[in-house]
Amino acid sequence: MPSFFSVRQLSEGVMNGSISPVDLVEVCMERIRKFNPILNAFITVIKEDALKQAQLSEKDIRQGKYLGPLHGIPFSIKDILYAKGIRCTAGSKILSNCVSEVDSTSVKKMKNAGAILIGTNNLNEFASGINGINPFYGSSKNPWNTSRISGGSSGGSSVAVATGMAPMSLGTDTGGSVRVPSSFCGVVGLKPTYGRISRYGVMPLSPSLDHIGCITRSAWDAAAVLECISGWDHLDKGSVNKRVPIYTKIIEDSRAEKFSVGIPTNYFSEFLHPEVERLFHDFIEKVRLANNVIHDVVLHNTEKYYRYWRDVRIAEASQIHLKWLRTRAEQYSIEVRNMLIQGTKVSAVEYIRAMNTIKEIKNEFLSILNEMCAIIVPTTIIPAPGFDERTISIDDDTFQTRKALLRNTIIFNSTGLPAVTIPIGLTKEGLPVGAQIIGPPFREDTILSIAYNYECTNNTASKFVPPPCT
Repeated sequence: MPSFFSVRQLSEGVMNGSISPVDLVEVCMERIRKFNPILNAFITVIKEDALKQAQLSEKDIRQGKYLGPLHGIPFSIKDILYAKGIRCTAGSKILSNCVSEVDSTSVKKMKNAGAILIGTNNLNEFASGINGINPFYGSSKNPWNTSRISGGSSGGSSVAVATGMAPMSLGTDTGGSVRVPSSFCGVVGLKPTYGRISRYGVMPLSPSLDHIGCITRSAWDAAAVLECISGWDHLDKGSVNKRVPIYTKIIEDSRAEKFSVGIPTNYFSEFLHPEVERLFHDFIEKVRLANNVIHDVVLHNTEKYYRYWRDVRIAEASQIHLKWLRTRAEQYSIEVRNMLIQGTKVSAVEYIRAMNTIKEIKNEFLSILNEMCAIIVPTTIIPAPGFDERTISIDDDTFQTRKALLRNTIIFNSTGLPAVTIPIGLTKEGLPVGAQIIGPPFREDTILSIAYNYECTNNTASKFVPPPCT
């Protein structure tokens, strides 16, 4: 059984009986056994229970109790989402022995749809990072080149999907933590609109910026997962009560549709690594040749993107961790502890100013998106860097690596707009590069349709397989 089938392909086989859920779980377990010691994508593997659930799924499907496209399909979760009876470490020393007493709403919905949980994925400590480096559980490595970072904080999830250890995974995204590792690992990463998916049962990082997202091999797969886990939840005061579309049908019906797309001429297109610039330009030409209408867009207030995202992010994180910071500070890594201490120094005035400025920036994006369907930008300005690269030099400018990795993603957490990254090519060194498609609030159908049309035309769902993992 091929290990790099998409969820769509697997679900068709499961539905018609040509693919066994038990065999699927066993294939995933074999790949975890083979690759996880090298790539460090999983913290906890749930083999026995997963096989039991697979047997039940197989029995139900044979009896005509098929639940839909996720039934019998294995999935993993970032080790910051709660799954009842399973250890949830949040990548930390403090929670190293914590066992969840409940399912998060998103995990519960996946299980109710018949999906089979096979394990929890590695991440930055408390999701506080963008590189996939973890001092307590080891760092997840990029399967395209193990000397490079996977990206984070949902690095383990992206590695798992990229290598066929799991067909799909759930992650979180506070500044780019689904999209950056997805781009670096050559998979699809979706961060929906703020409030589209309940965050109940997830260890928070920064509640104003936190989003649940998914990592898959294709846009159709992401649409199927989004259909399953979206919707209002009374347990999450941030969730929004809006109808959940049938995303899979919408994107399938969109093949003849043409879209009006904005390409920013400043900020997102500045300081690009030459290979990222080349691949992004080629991608936009392909989008144009598909008879979509391309518009140049000029953005304002871009110098405020990072500062005000950062003020909100570290202030809220320090408030969440304040008790532990006072009583268990020595159990944090130095990097995370210093970040939390910095967060305590953000004043109420600075926090309110940040929130108000973010509203102004969002209004600018909404004005642009009122005139066109989507905005497209490179997901990151560089391909995956090495583990020891603390700074990045581009066009005689030097950036801290963290700031470079977050440059093109953070504003869509601040504004809560939906964004999906898709793989668009490989650098000359063989590293994946992604493009990010951003839409109006709750128009995930639009950005997924653009992604789906591109991947159908260019066969990207099957192209991006790391050479060591074939």
